[in-house]
Order: sequence, then C-alpha cells, then structure tokens
Amino acid sequence: MNHDNQSLETCSECGTTVAAHHRYCKNCGAYLGEQAVSINIFNNQALRQLFFFYFIYLFICLMVKHTPWFGSYDQLFWIELLLAIISGVFAWQNRRHVLPLLRFHQLKGRLLAGILLTAFFSSVLVSLSIRQVNITFFNSEVSYYKAFKLYHFPVVLMIYSIAVLPAFFEELAFRGVMYNFCASFLDERLVVAVTAFLFAIMHLSLISLVWLLPFGFFLGYMRQRYRTIWYGVAFHFMFNLTAVLIDLYRQGILFTS
Repeated sequence: MNHDNQSLETCSECGTTVAAHHRYCKNCGAYLGEQAVSINIFNNQALRQLFFFYFIYLFICLMVKHTPWFGSYDQLFWIELLLAIISGVFAWQNRRHVLPLLRFHQLKGRLLAGILLTAFFSSVLVSLSIRQVNITFFNSEVSYYKAFKLYHFPVVLMIYSIAVLPAFFEELAFRGVMYNFCASFLDERLVVAVTAFLFAIMHLSLISLVWLLPFGFFLGYMRQRYRTIWYGVAFHFMFNLTAVLIDLYRQGILFTS
C-alpha cells in the first residue's frame, strides 16, 4: 500500500516526531498549526482506496436491504461470496500490511478464552434485549432460522452464513484493510473510532447502533493493542454463533427430546 504525504515534522513543544498531516502532537497534544498537510481524496491514495472500498461495501449492503432482488438465501449466498472476494482482493493488494495481522504465534490462550466468554455473555445480553424491544415496540419476533429451514443442513448453513463468514471477512475488511488505510493519515486512536463508525453504519440498522458501536470500538482496540485481527475474529465468531444458538433453541431445534 502506498502512503502519500508520509513526510515527518517535529513538534515545537516537545520535540516528538510526527507525521506531516497530523493536526495535533501524539505525545503532548499540542496543536501543530497550519504547517499540517491537508489530506483529501484528491491528494491521498490511501483515502481514495478507503472511499472506494467502503463505497462498494455500502452500496452492496444498501442494494440488499432496499431492493426486492434478494428475497431468499439463494441470492444472498452469492452476495456474501462477492463481499468476501472483494475483501480478499483488497487485502491481497495490501498484503504487506495485512499479512502480519494474520499471524497466530503471538496469541495468548487466557486472553482468547476471556474474549470468547465476553462475546458469549455480550451476545446473550444483546439477544435478550433485542427480542424484548421487538416484542414490546413492534409486536414481532425475528428468527434467523426461518430464512434457512428450507435448505439442506440449515443449521450448518446458518453457522456458516451468520458466524463463520462475517467473523473472518468483516474483520479482514474493517480491522484489516480499512484500518490500515485510515492509519496512513489518521492518529491511531481516531482510526479505532472511524472504523467503528464505518462498521456500525454498514449494518444499516438504527437500533443495532446501540451495541454495534461499542462492538466496533472494542474490536478496533484489540487490533490496535495486539496487532492482530484474530482476537476480533474470535469475538465476532462467538458473538454471532451464540445468537444463532439462541435462535435455534427458541425454535426448538436444540436441546429437544
């Protein structure tokens, strides 16, 4: 990935070396003044790539949500595959920055176990809350299983579509590709916030913003703190898998005699 405007400046207050486009010193917080290079879509390749990648992602999601063309999983399967391929292509184009995020050797077992437990209990809380909101305000109850029960191996298909595919490819897209694009022209603390908002908006659900934003901030923090997307993938997978299992239990598919 080519990073434009990556020249360096020195903060006049504390002497810390900062990127030329930063408005504030990352060490002391001093305002760097008008010497900061203005970043826009016309002079920064990473920003252009970010815009293009997210525009494609959001356009496809909007098309699925607001057109009648995707009424069954027959069509949605190919959309999911398309989004996965797009994420993979952008990741490969930026593999110098993405591949280090896919290493396993530094993963910590206790931390991973804690993340999985946190994801499980968070998903239970969100599932119960969303169900209660739907019943109270909309007099309805949403079920994932209804969209899959007509197919062979519906449970396997549900887990693949709701837990496996989004866990890896959404983390690759947002905490991998988009995170790295943003990191080339934003302070890393802002990158966590920006990718969290982009992630939440992409789901096109106002109610879901209540938990998607904290979800996005947490995943961004884990990627920033540990320089890997695997903790985020694990959290994302367990969160979604728990939601699937809860839905299957409500439908009488699990733990029935």
